[in-house]
Amino acid sequence: MMKRGLVLLVLLSVLAGAAFAQAPPPSVVIRLGQPLEIGRADLLFASIVSVCEDDGQNFYALDREEQAVFKFSRDGRLLLKFGRKGQGPGDFQSPGQIAFTSAGELAVLEDVGSVSFHGTDGRFLHRLDLNGRLGLGFVGPDRYYGWDRRSGDRQQLLVDSKNTVLATFHVIPGDLFSTAMPDETGRLVMFSYVHEACTPQFLFAHGAGLSAVGISDRYEIALLDEQGRTVATLSRDVKPGKVAAREREFLEREFGDFVKSKNWPERVVRELRKKIPAFKSVLSAIRISPKNVFVFRVPPDITLDPPRYPVDVFTREGAFLGTGELSEAPLFVSEQAMYFSRTNSDGNVYLVRQSYSLKRLGV
Repeated sequence: MMKRGLVLLVLLSVLAGAAFAQAPPPSVVIRLGQPLEIGRADLLFASIVSVCEDDGQNFYALDREEQAVFKFSRDGRLLLKFGRKGQGPGDFQSPGQIAFTSAGELAVLEDVGSVSFHGTDGRFLHRLDLNGRLGLGFVGPDRYYGWDRRSGDRQQLLVDSKNTVLATFHVIPGDLFSTAMPDETGRLVMFSYVHEACTPQFLFAHGAGLSAVGISDRYEIALLDEQGRTVATLSRDVKPGKVAAREREFLEREFGDFVKSKNWPERVVRELRKKIPAFKSVLSAIRISPKNVFVFRVPPDITLDPPRYPVDVFTREGAFLGTGELSEAPLFVSEQAMYFSRTNSDGNVYLVRQSYSLKRLGV
């Protein structure tokens, strides 16, 4: 009788363990409020690539093509505009990111290796030259993110204001989704195409004094403080999804349309199609708010329109809270709002600010 009872106890224990192992991960509902749309009528953007907020909840939109920064009140009133194309004080050449710093300044980071600092009134303060560093991002006072193009690959870096390399991160082979072949003149040319679903990409985000560094083909994200020190690591056992037949057909059509738009030789399409991998990337984007870190994964089905991005939500200390869903990754997430860049049917770009809330289910 005792043996039978012991066997039953072990069996129940095993079943309980199996049920626990198969329990679904926690869920988070991300609710968006009514949209505040800017740029629909009296203001036209050329391209919105980055957004940030200051301490007063005024927000700033960086327009890469316009080479300018637009400042708005929290209710969407245009307060000022500064910047223009050029090489003088306060001018921009290829701005890619704007950040509000812990010193109360605005840092505008350019793709060509420069960082311009401005007051919240648009006044130019000073410029920093980080020559040779690409995809610049603000980490903290005297700490900057970037990547370097080396012979045969690209590498993520952390540098200081003297352009000294302080740390290195991930590496992407240079020819992973490129093909070299002669153009119409016989000259050897490198043709490249990048798609978030199948081409590894460097990932970087900054928000409220915290930065994230990662790469899209693995779930391995380092959270850095303003000194560039790793304070937490985000990781989940999420496997890359297999490229389905319909997704492969979708990518092949995109390759064809892209090559045609560039007037590249038709054989480029055939070569790029050969490079479609069997599995997709894992991550799409990272965003950091004053309370949470949002990790956007590659959609399970990239052919859907609009797509559905799984969003893993963490605390800033690295604790996993659950998974939600959104149809797009915002440019920026503050404590109270998410900011999106959208394009209407006429091709006009506009900015959308939406309040949001998070609710953990089953808690």
